[in-house]
This record gives sequence, C-alpha cells and structure tokens, in this order.
Amino acid sequence: MYTKFLTICIILGVFVILTWAPWLDNQKIHDNVFQEKAHKDGTYGWVIQPNGSKSYELICDYKINYAPLGRWVASCEGGYYVTFWGEIVE
Repeated sequence: MYTKFLTICIILGVFVILTWAPWLDNQKIHDNVFQEKAHKDGTYGWVIQPNGSKSYELICDYKINYAPLGRWVASCEGGYYVTFWGEIVE
C-alpha cells in the first residue's frame, strides 16, 4: 500500500515539475523565438514612415505564457509552443 502511494506521489511530482518547467528561461525563449521566427511571421518587418521612408522594425513583440509541459510564445502575428526541452513547435 505504501509503495503504491509513494509511486503515485513520485509520478505526480514529476508531472508537476515537467508542467511547470522551471528551467525554461523566459528571456532565452523570447530571444530564440524572435531570432528564428520574427522575420518569417511578420513580427519584425518593413514599416513606411509618414515622410515616405521605410524602416525595418519591430511591429509587435512576443509575450510568454505558461502552458502545460512548456511555454506559449505569441505576438499579434503568430504563436508558438515551446516544449519543456526547448523545441519550438508551430
């Protein structure tokens, strides 16, 4: 009985830790997604200024939220799921 309870507690504890994923650094995740995806999804792009000149600048920055077993990183242009081992999934 005690072994069964201990096993369930360990499995539950591992699941909670993987869900929380405290080793994921939000700033590092932001930088990785920004570097890999910002130019593709329109988060960073050409903006025409009122004087007619064009500049390549940030349109809408990414925000990071907790998600089960990872993080959800989204801007106004797109969102990505980052797994607890750091892979970016579209």
